Amino acid sequence: MYKKSMPELPEVETIKEDIRELVVGAKVESAEVLDRSLVEHPSVEDFERRIEGAEIVGASRRAKHLVVELDSGDSVVFQLKIGGQFLLVPPAREPKTNLMLVLRLADGRSVFLRDETGYTRAQIYTPEELEERFADLGPEPLTSEEFTSAYLKEKVGSRRAQIKPLLLDQKIVSGIGNIYVDELLFDAKVHPRRKANSLSDGEWEEVYSAILENLREGIFHRGTTFSLYRDLLGRNGSHQNHLKVFLREGEDCPRCGVKIAREKVGGRATFLCPACQREDGSADNGQLELI
Repeated sequence: MYKKSMPELPEVETIKEDIRELVVGAKVESAEVLDRSLVEHPSVEDFERRIEGAEIVGASRRAKHLVVELDSGDSVVFQLKIGGQFLLVPPAREPKTNLMLVLRLADGRSVFLRDETGYTRAQIYTPEELEERFADLGPEPLTSEEFTSAYLKEKVGSRRAQIKPLLLDQKIVSGIGNIYVDELLFDAKVHPRRKANSLSDGEWEEVYSAILENLREGIFHRGTTFSLYRDLLGRNGSHQNHLKVFLREGEDCPRCGVKIAREKVGGRATFLCPACQREDGSADNGQLELI
């Protein structure tokens, strides 16, 4: 089972919306850090103290970061990394293993943070610290007016670097990871190794549109679950059932019928159609006659 897919924009967005719907307005009666490696800033003791007694007044997302907003003005920032799970109990079943944090709410419910990989990290920031923390991140693709096809071309269109690693760079565009970049490049008919400066204006438009479409579809399907990702109620996402190339090595391309290939691009496992996504940028685009 594939476990190494980090929650990306659609998964974190799903959890954020769940918190807004089900947890905002609740008061935290107690906060207990069960795995001290969770807290990067400030100390564990200060982390617990600043959460206890606070009301959760909002939730937001920046790139792949989940932000829980408190009435004190502090924000708790979580990086779910590979295996972080937020579970609201009840209705979710109370987890017993791999717990990192428990928030006991005044209404009798609890929020458990579980991570069998142990990689999830958390920090508490003041508004000024939060702004500084996120200052280097690129624009949000679904909400920022700055994010356009023209932005992409201006930002990286003159670079000789490969397109896939550039789109994974959170300083260029926020929230995209390995799953969605493979899917969007397939939709755009662009090979992941294509140099950014080789893309035409029309191809930048295709990449831009594919980014928006794939992220929106991922949110609509409540995220992609291969193994570890769960929403706040412990449910799987369903977007894995709609992927066209990711983890589909050896299967028929849904567009042309050629077998999906797995390669390594920028150190990452990469899935693509060698006919639809020509590395030389030729325009055959999967219209090969199958023999």
